[in-house]
Amino acid sequence: MTDLSELPPLQEWPSPWGARRPRRRVGMLWVGLALIAAAAAMIGFSGGAAGPLWSGAFVGLFGITALAVAGRSPFVDGRARLVDTATLTRGRMASPDARMHFVPERRPGVVTLTLCIVWAVVFTAATVVAVGIGLTGRPEAFLGVAVLAAAAALFVYTAVRATVTQYRADSFGRRPLGMGIGQDGVLLMRVTETLYVPWSAIRRVEPDTTEPRRGMDELPLIRLRVDPSRVTASDGMRVPGTVTVAPAMLKTHPQVVWSALREFHDSPAARAALGTSAGQRMFDEWCASAPAD
Repeated sequence: MTDLSELPPLQEWPSPWGARRPRRRVGMLWVGLALIAAAAAMIGFSGGAAGPLWSGAFVGLFGITALAVAGRSPFVDGRARLVDTATLTRGRMASPDARMHFVPERRPGVVTLTLCIVWAVVFTAATVVAVGIGLTGRPEAFLGVAVLAAAAALFVYTAVRATVTQYRADSFGRRPLGMGIGQDGVLLMRVTETLYVPWSAIRRVEPDTTEPRRGMDELPLIRLRVDPSRVTASDGMRVPGTVTVAPAMLKTHPQVVWSALREFHDSPAARAALGTSAGQRMFDEWCASAPAD
């Protein structure tokens, strides 16, 4: 049995990721509260008129959505799970690992999923209503159709994707999304493809960040510099020389994902712990010691 004291510790936060970790979205919190206050005022002073009532309801839904976004922790308190490889891979793409530590993709959550579905229904219905009004002799209604249709398409896409993610990661036996780590390699399970990357195919494991965007913190990324000829893709497509792992899409702390990929790539002897109770306890300790914010 592998001694837990001999296993690698959690690595330090990589300096390329920056000293400041992403914080909760305080700005979105204030936006949500302001929108809810505005919605309450509009409904309160509507006098029963349909226009202000509907406008207030729309503004209130936007406020609730902003609060839901603000309430999400940037780094969730997830944990690695021991999962049989048959649960993770498609039948036509078998992995040589008998057991894998699986880090599931971060699911949208019931509240976020419900809001996506609600907005998809609301904007789709509003688009249909606007088209109907325009066809009855009020062409000015068509001015809002483009905006409503675009918003409806966005939320329908988001709702469908969130539902698929929730369904595929919800129960044992359905092929989930995320990342698996075994003694022979790394399995990346995505919506459109699955990649199997043997440890021997990985040349370097490097920290990186997302492109800076206005009003948003840069998020940690991990770049795997690989030998494309040794990477297997489920769709048969050619694999690029760099495979990107986005910790924000995994239900675990970025520091844990970084430590797992870096440590087990650099220390082949430590991979023997994968699939054992000692390895599971090591992942549990990593997840417990990683800072939440």
